[in-house]
Amino acid sequence: PPRAGARRGRRAGEGHRGAMGTAAAGCVEGLLPAPAPPRTITLKYFPIHGRAEPIRLALVLGRLQFFDQRIPGSDWEEKHKPQMPYGQLPVLVVDSKMICQTKAILRYIGKLAKYNGAYLYPKDIIAAAKVDELIDAYDDLWILLAPTFAVQDPVQKEKARQMLFSPEGPATKKLEIFERTLAESPKGFAVSEAGGLTIADILYFCSLNTIRSGFVDGLGPDLFRSYPNIMRHKEMVAALPEVKAYYQDTQRSNPNGAPIYEVFQPGK
Repeated sequence: PPRAGARRGRRAGEGHRGAMGTAAAGCVEGLLPAPAPPRTITLKYFPIHGRAEPIRLALVLGRLQFFDQRIPGSDWEEKHKPQMPYGQLPVLVVDSKMICQTKAILRYIGKLAKYNGAYLYPKDIIAAAKVDELIDAYDDLWILLAPTFAVQDPVQKEKARQMLFSPEGPATKKLEIFERTLAESPKGFAVSEAGGLTIADILYFCSLNTIRSGFVDGLGPDLFRSYPNIMRHKEMVAALPEVKAYYQDTQRSNPNGAPIYEVFQPGK
């Protein structure tokens, strides 16, 4: 029978070959061509910014051609809702395949789209995890705000929302975390580990602007005036040439002329 030393030697050799195989697979993966863009992309949502706005901007920044189908509320229940897998919007139709849920769609686009030579959803797994962390953290803020939409009395609804963002309010605590995250980022991006723009930047730009746009009654454009890093981040994204051009083209970004889009522009 083989000696114990020989058996250990064979096992060590097998482990070395396995490690070399894993490393080689990683090298090959790095050499694989970028995924081909889809032939057709259609985004289905309502004629507002809402949950679809970060998806629109990710597509714009990635220079991916898409049809922005804005479905009137009067057509939703009978004509469109029964066809949607979860009975919800947004939905992205990619070469006839439907992708649902905002964050899933954003990650898909981030893996497909590049900005300044880097993917909007990082290849590095730590940077990607930090992007996921921030995107999920935004849900903690929205969960606080969502119940106020069920309040029937307009005065009580506005008061409840303003209390959330008061100095000791629970929404304020969430904003302070994001403010601190941006303060610690050398380049001012949401995820410093990524070194540049990611879908986390796009989601926070769109979502925080939505909250202060007038869409949420009781909360106005000055909501984040005491958060210099959040507002600096907002201005940084708004000033990107592709973003600025998109909102200047109101026929594309705001075909109904809704005033709730004004805050997405620089200086607003």
